[in-house]
Amino acid sequence: MSRLVLFALLSFTIACSNTTNGGGGGIYYAADAKGCDAKTADGCLGAANPDVKGEDATGDTVSAADGQLGADGATDDGAATVDDAVIGDDLGDLDGFFDDPDGDATVNDTGPLNSGCNERAKIVYVVTEQNKLLSFTPDTLTFKLIGTLNCPVSGTPFSMSVDRSANAWVLYQGGTFTTTGMGVFKVSTLDASCQTTSYQPNSAGFELFGMGFSSNTNGSTDETLYIAGAGASNFQTIKNGLGTIAFPGMAVSKVATIDIAGGADLTGNGKGELFGFFPDSSPPSVRQIDKTNGTTTGQSWPLPSSVFNNTQAWAFAQWGGNFYLFFQSIMDTSTNVWKLDPTTGVATKVLSNIGYTVTGAGVSSCAPTAGTP
Repeated sequence: MSRLVLFALLSFTIACSNTTNGGGGGIYYAADAKGCDAKTADGCLGAANPDVKGEDATGDTVSAADGQLGADGATDDGAATVDDAVIGDDLGDLDGFFDDPDGDATVNDTGPLNSGCNERAKIVYVVTEQNKLLSFTPDTLTFKLIGTLNCPVSGTPFSMSVDRSANAWVLYQGGTFTTTGMGVFKVSTLDASCQTTSYQPNSAGFELFGMGFSSNTNGSTDETLYIAGAGASNFQTIKNGLGTIAFPGMAVSKVATIDIAGGADLTGNGKGELFGFFPDSSPPSVRQIDKTNGTTTGQSWPLPSSVFNNTQAWAFAQWGGNFYLFFQSIMDTSTNVWKLDPTTGVATKVLSNIGYTVTGAGVSSCAPTAGTP
């Protein structure tokens, strides 16, 4: 999500990511305890069967000479339904441990990346002051225009997040800082079409806020939309409230107060974590936020004050174990994109003046949480 600042006031929106399965090629053979090659018709995998059938390690006769790869006597792969066994993960393309973009050392269809996720939910999306919706693919640093938002509201997008079904949820701020014209809208990441929701503006004191989805637990397919914000006139200077929005009714509940001052933009992940981007804290920083009490005493990464100052617009998303910061100061002509590596704490500018003022970014909990091996 991110926010855009007009003169003394900021507006900002927060923001899921993309990885495709590589699919291992070729045929994989196994050897039995004697070191016999399964591809030869010598029968040494089984009880002297010269017809290439042999037996696996448990003594079950299998339908091909795959030795320990087979155990169920049906499809050469044990309990799986394709020839993947240990090498693959029942995806039919033998990718298994050889292709694990979510970085959790498990097969692709059991981790947060592939548990019922829409393919579009695996990349980052941004909204702009110009009401444009774009996708952003972090590993190639490319933007793609999806369309122009047609939400029935005046004003500009203020923050955004994306759920596991690739729906974007966009908060608008009106032309004036009142509740008039404000609202959260459901936006398609396919064509940027917009639907109204039952969200009630200024609920529980959250007039303007950043937002981000986070899995309820590590690897869970259930997620919660978290928000961080306050009143429109002071959200960038005071300690923001931490809250949630419940679906489908869009009811807002306050959970806690974040323990440092400054407008917080949020991003979550499939590990159940929640992070905030605080460009107006001292120093500017990215911090992990406790979802139960709002404390930021866990991981934190200070940012250079010489760069992240005079904030005009900012947004925030995690992808592949890194943070992507969309930031524009009042001296910039458009947004710059920074990549923050949490292992080193180094922030590197990867794109300059992209031609848009990004006011919100969204990423779902389907996004990979570590780089590809």
